[in-house]
Amino acid sequence: MQMEIRPLEPALLHDFLDFFDDVAFTDHQDWSWCYCTYYLLGKEDEQRITAENSGEWTRDIPRNMAIRMIKQRELNGYLAYLEGNVVGWCNAGDKKSYKRLCENREIWDEDDDQPIKSVTCFIVAPDARRQGIASALLHRVAQDAQKQGYLVLEAYPASGELDCYAHYHGHPQMYLTNGFTKHKELQGYCVYRKLL
Repeated sequence: MQMEIRPLEPALLHDFLDFFDDVAFTDHQDWSWCYCTYYLLGKEDEQRITAENSGEWTRDIPRNMAIRMIKQRELNGYLAYLEGNVVGWCNAGDKKSYKRLCENREIWDEDDDQPIKSVTCFIVAPDARRQGIASALLHRVAQDAQKQGYLVLEAYPASGELDCYAHYHGHPQMYLTNGFTKHKELQGYCVYRKLL
């Protein structure tokens, strides 16, 4: 089976939405509201959006944010396709573009002024797991990051043996297998880095 990996762009909005609407969380409905916008929002954004919606978050809120962000090229990453259908997603972009990461000072070094590309999330369709899709996505992110002039690829996997949903940042072993090293150990998760 031939896998194709495509960088997210506005022309692929429909594919992205189909995946998140109907495929990604069919076995985990509690997360069906996720459209991978979380790390692009800061605390002030969340407070504003909560106030604008009378304190209630519905699935339409992150979905509409994702639509806007994809059209404006603010939400970046890669879609994996098998036989023309999206089976996986990886959220990856410039570390400084993620407000949530910028607010988390413990993941930053004092001299972090070098170009860093961050990998924040993976989602693989339930019937396509354990087929190397996340690793293939990660490999493509690394290839493109190097071509784009990034010096470091960074990720934030959770510590311990957890289910696939709790490992939405990617499993630590996947990063080690793909040439990353543990850069920093923090409470409940680690920062892994790969020099490009």
